[in-house]
Amino acid sequence: MSALSSIGYLMCAVSIAAAVLSSLVPQKRTRKLLSFVLGLFMLSAAAGAVISGTESGDLKLPEFSAEDIPAYSEDDMNDAVAQKTADNLVSALNELLLNEGIQADDIKLDLKITDEGRIYVSRVIIYINEAGAGSAAKIRSIVYGNLSKEPEIYVSGEETE
Repeated sequence: MSALSSIGYLMCAVSIAAAVLSSLVPQKRTRKLLSFVLGLFMLSAAAGAVISGTESGDLKLPEFSAEDIPAYSEDDMNDAVAQKTADNLVSALNELLLNEGIQADDIKLDLKITDEGRIYVSRVIIYINEAGAGSAAKIRSIVYGNLSKEPEIYVSGEETE
């Protein structure tokens, strides 16, 4: 840490010296030359301070090991994508049903992923209460029209035909 503070002090001192020298030089041509020389001096001072700080060992970068970096497999990524897709589809399906005035107690989707990476719905389960039992045909129409899958509809725990 002392190397960082000494670099800071050095840069402040060089900046003050450069400001004083640039205010003393009156001519434009000389001022441009002096600005170039002072900029070069500041860069070399900063580079020298950093090099001396790293050689003294005060500036150390943190070391990372392979244990610190989490490893993810392709299956983990596929499962995460499938879960997020299922969540989005459940939300969209619930919204479609609510737009038709149908309140679903619960919606469950099973998704499968093909070898080519395509995600498809393998099973749709919808739970509704007894008040919504008359809307089973409408639910089937909505689900099949949007997901191309025939849903399993359960009314208060009993499967409807």
